[in-house]
Amino acid sequence: MTNQVQSINDLPIELLSTIFQFVQPLEMLLTASCTCRLWRQIINNEWFLNKYFTGGISKKQLIGWWRFDDLNNIGLDSSGVLGDRCHIFGQPTMEECFLGKCAVFDGQSFIDLPVDDKSEYQTDIYSVSIWFLADPSAWSRDQQEGGWRTAIGAWNDWSLNNNAWLHLGFHVDFNIHSQVMISPAQYAFSCQDREKIKPSQWYHVVVRVNRNRQELWVNGQQVSNVDMTRAHLRHEVRIPYQENWNVSQWHEQKMHLPDLLCLGSKNTKHHNPWKGKIADVSIWRRWLKPFEIKALHQQRVSIDKVTLGTFVHGK
Repeated sequence: MTNQVQSINDLPIELLSTIFQFVQPLEMLLTASCTCRLWRQIINNEWFLNKYFTGGISKKQLIGWWRFDDLNNIGLDSSGVLGDRCHIFGQPTMEECFLGKCAVFDGQSFIDLPVDDKSEYQTDIYSVSIWFLADPSAWSRDQQEGGWRTAIGAWNDWSLNNNAWLHLGFHVDFNIHSQVMISPAQYAFSCQDREKIKPSQWYHVVVRVNRNRQELWVNGQQVSNVDMTRAHLRHEVRIPYQENWNVSQWHEQKMHLPDLLCLGSKNTKHHNPWKGKIADVSIWRRWLKPFEIKALHQQRVSIDKVTLGTFVHGK
């Protein structure tokens, strides 16, 4: 009787496909595809990859998602973390757009979202993804605002409680711009695009932040980053320099955390109001991966409709 040696490749292709569905992360799966011609044939298949990424971008650690598709509650958070917990000021409206629905802000309307008691938001590791379009009227200079327009912010920099977590928008004389702040001395770090923003044009913008690094992505490309482990790379200091400040202690200084998240303005005082449209806002307690960011931009769909398998297969 002849002894037969069997290998994993003797399993039916259907069973191998099922096994590969559980291989995480994607990088490991793609590495495995390089070790065997049969495995590569199975894995490098659009049908398989779309099944692998069922549901679009993984909702793991999604902590905020504004689709603006509920006529009765424009501020509804579809992630389930905040739900319908919001305060509406003015009259933000909804319109059809290429993503389905979007919110329209007139410079007098805002959506405030209290997050100070939500542990999911008390983090210094996060990503924000947003589509926005600035109306031509946004370029009318308001002396009080100094030309700044904020699409999404949590920037109470006048607070004594270190609540300047995020400031994302643009300046009428500059470009798309993001900021975070570190330490009670309020050291602000900025990223900005080199290209000038244009009115009536949709932009997909992603910010990736952790205590050590901030990145700005515009239309699927990383356009700016800053190393926040070095205090001298700060953009500005809001509080006068402290005499007893010891720069050697910089690594111990913590990033600010949010108390209120604002759509259409910078902070609770509604500075830097947005004039234009905002769509498919999502906040994650993780870094979106570069291929996720690129797929969002290229496919121009909401986060739940992205076919990552089609994107990965086509690369």
